[in-house]
Amino acid sequence: MDKRKTDILNLIIESYIASPVPVGSRTISKSPTLAVSSATIRNEMSDLEALGLLEKPHTSAGRIPSEGAYRFYVDELIPEIDSPKSLVTHFEEAMPMELYGSEDFYSTAVEALADHTENLALMMVPRKSDRRLKYLDLIPVNDHMVMLLIVGDRGVVVKRMIDLGFGVDEEELRYVAGVLSDAFVGTPFDAIDGVKFVLSGELVRYESFVLQITEILSRVIHAVEEVDVVISGVGHLFRYEEFQDPGRMKSMMDYVRDKANLLRLFNPLPSDEAIRFRIGSENTEKSMQNNSLISRIYPMNGRDLGAIALIGPVRMNYRKSANSLMAFTDALSRRLGKRTLR
Repeated sequence: MDKRKTDILNLIIESYIASPVPVGSRTISKSPTLAVSSATIRNEMSDLEALGLLEKPHTSAGRIPSEGAYRFYVDELIPEIDSPKSLVTHFEEAMPMELYGSEDFYSTAVEALADHTENLALMMVPRKSDRRLKYLDLIPVNDHMVMLLIVGDRGVVVKRMIDLGFGVDEEELRYVAGVLSDAFVGTPFDAIDGVKFVLSGELVRYESFVLQITEILSRVIHAVEEVDVVISGVGHLFRYEEFQDPGRMKSMMDYVRDKANLLRLFNPLPSDEAIRFRIGSENTEKSMQNNSLISRIYPMNGRDLGAIALIGPVRMNYRKSANSLMAFTDALSRRLGKRTLR
């Protein structure tokens, strides 16, 4: 496509990103970068429409960009993505090292990214597994089934159903729960196997049951998901005309509430550090097909990669969002003591 068509298309896209109003030739002709008549612009716009890059709403003489136009725009834009030093510094200041290792470190950082771009921001972060047992209880379910309830020191809750194989005596069960609590509460999960205690008399029949519990406890440290997702900026979506529709906004809210959905957005993680763009129907998730997603990986810890993403409407400000995401990941890498991504 020749330069004049490309320039006209970029002007239309940037005008529509700024305000979702169909763009006419008269608007484009006012640009100081184009020294051509409105008639020439109209002809070029007709050609762009024939190429599938512009669409004409039924009620307007203006044109709006198609998904294909945004893809063309992004592909042309990618070489221009930058990480301004001032923006890297801005994001570093939103990542105070005194909070490092806490949820506040990541939530404060993601909030800064969401606020700067005025989009929904989400970030895959390492989740530190619970290390110690905080609470244990045994709850009778029926004549022979018992539910084991475990609470870790950082809030993880694990429930397991165990078949005793014999009738449950509630008084004995309370006693066994007390013995187990005395033995295990406060103990690191990785030291559970080393805890010794003795069941005597009538309680010997619970020996196999207790061994099952010991095995479950020792596995808790591995049962917790290794990653979590922090999100911020849902409210920013309300500023877009596209999200004024209550049904669309509800669909998006329901979608982002489910962490499994958000983790699927990141999978599979790319093997390189380039910024990725998924525009509209390029998203495989149905709830995302009217939106766009921009993402980039970052070194989450010593052995794993994480990812950061921005979600907005298809007409999101790709230039600002991509530059911001580049600066944010560079700032995060510096804060985490990793090399700057390039």
